[in-house]
Amino acid sequence: MRIGLLGIGHLAGFLVQGAQGAGHEFVLSPRNAERADDLARRFGCQVADSNQAVVDACEMVLVCLPAAQGLEILRGLSFRPGQALCSAMAGVPVNALRAAVAPAEVTVAMMPGHANAYAAGLTLLHPPHPRWAAFFAACGPVHELVTPRDFETAAVFGAMSGASFAFMQRLIDWYQTEGLDPTTARRLVAETLRGNAEVLLLSTDPLETIAAGVATPGGITEQLLTDLAERDALLAWSHAMSRVLRRMAPTRADKNTL
Repeated sequence: MRIGLLGIGHLAGFLVQGAQGAGHEFVLSPRNAERADDLARRFGCQVADSNQAVVDACEMVLVCLPAAQGLEILRGLSFRPGQALCSAMAGVPVNALRAAVAPAEVTVAMMPGHANAYAAGLTLLHPPHPRWAAFFAACGPVHELVTPRDFETAAVFGAMSGASFAFMQRLIDWYQTEGLDPTTARRLVAETLRGNAEVLLLSTDPLETIAAGVATPGGITEQLLTDLAERDALLAWSHAMSRVLRRMAPTRADKNTL
């Protein structure tokens, strides 16, 4: 497939890298000339003369523009029937995009970005779209969500993913403070979380059963969880994620009762 990219920031670079080997051609907007030239040199992309030239050259257009200016930029472009546009601009509603790029088809997406460069980042799509699902499959797992409500809820994972790096940094810093060298501390945290994630993906046991199996009564896991609960450390994640959801979907009521 030939994919046009509007907006050449970090996310666009991650997706181009992750999709290598899948046989796609990329046509880049010249918005960020230095980054576009770098992607063209590293991955054989074509750099167009303008945003409109990207749209004219491609049946599929991926929008990675800044959300604050993205709709205005899209309104200034001319699209044609049969084109498929996918927006990775967080918080920009499907209906607003459809109005801006009619008569093109519109899909919205959410992905972590950096993990997609290593074909390990999941992508959410709404509404389902087979061609976009096939494209993003080269960059990691794809989840196609039918309803806007489900997409809004699931899309909070974008913030959760970014915040997880701060969580990992906090753990790494603790190990370093206690004397571990930086490389060992980083690998210990990363390999522990990756191993636990694999258990969650591969085991058919309920998470409650898995958790109970590793938290021996009176043991060190129970002690750590008790101390965290006394400070509402885990509950704080639920409240913070609900605030992100209300920002992305202002009409949604906060039903968080965790």
